[in-house]
Amino acid sequence: MEINAKGRRSRVTGVAIGGLVFVMAACLGGAAGAGVGLFRLFGETKLSTVATFGICCALVVGTHAVVIWWAIAARPGRASVVATQVPYLMTYCAFAVWWPDPWWPLGYLAWGWAACTAVGVLTAWWLHGLRSGPRRAIVYLCALAVLVGGNTIAVGAHVWTRTRGFGLAGELTPSAAVQALEATSCLSDTGDFYHKAGEMTLAECPTGENHHERYEGVHDEEFDELITSDQPRAAWEKWWTVQNVYGYFVELRFKLHEQQEHGETVVMTFNVEFA
Repeated sequence: MEINAKGRRSRVTGVAIGGLVFVMAACLGGAAGAGVGLFRLFGETKLSTVATFGICCALVVGTHAVVIWWAIAARPGRASVVATQVPYLMTYCAFAVWWPDPWWPLGYLAWGWAACTAVGVLTAWWLHGLRSGPRRAIVYLCALAVLVGGNTIAVGAHVWTRTRGFGLAGELTPSAAVQALEATSCLSDTGDFYHKAGEMTLAECPTGENHHERYEGVHDEEFDELITSDQPRAAWEKWWTVQNVYGYFVELRFKLHEQQEHGETVVMTFNVEFA
């Protein structure tokens, strides 16, 4: 009875100390993350993103502090310590790569951290009762299969959606396809970046001493991937010719005038202004 009471009290004390460690570390990590997000990464124009980044930092730093405290207090095996520490080291390494050019969606870091941490905690749980029999191993393998399989399906679905089926599905609307095709010109008013399959893509256009080649009908390689026949290319041939003849700057302004759908065929009429 006394032993059970002492064990129960020690567990309660351990949970209380772990909660206190989490709160303190999360507050420090969240404040530091919010400061970095505000003054270095995003600025005051994206306060919602700054808040999200601060919350992510609070969760990562807070849970890592708890894991470190658990490793010191419980003294598990080396394998369990490694399994629970590696996900955080991977997160910090990914952040070091992401820091100089923070254009990856912030959710990717949080998603990767959550998935890796779940695998680490699950592995540590299995290692803690490694000698308890095969039932624990079966539960571990089933849970691991669900975790890895679910994340694999989620990543595949996400990539398929973001790339419009790796380019096989095409743009969502005919207008989007025309805009993507227009934007591949190196003289487009969109600059060197244009939208393709929902992503911002950098056009491979002449620069430096070869900048004048932009006025000779040069276009990014993606142009050939976005068209399917000679007819679209012919529609842009006059534009390139005018650019080459007049040499300075020609801008096309497209305005959809009419759209007719006949089964699987769409006929679109545009009003085009030369500037």
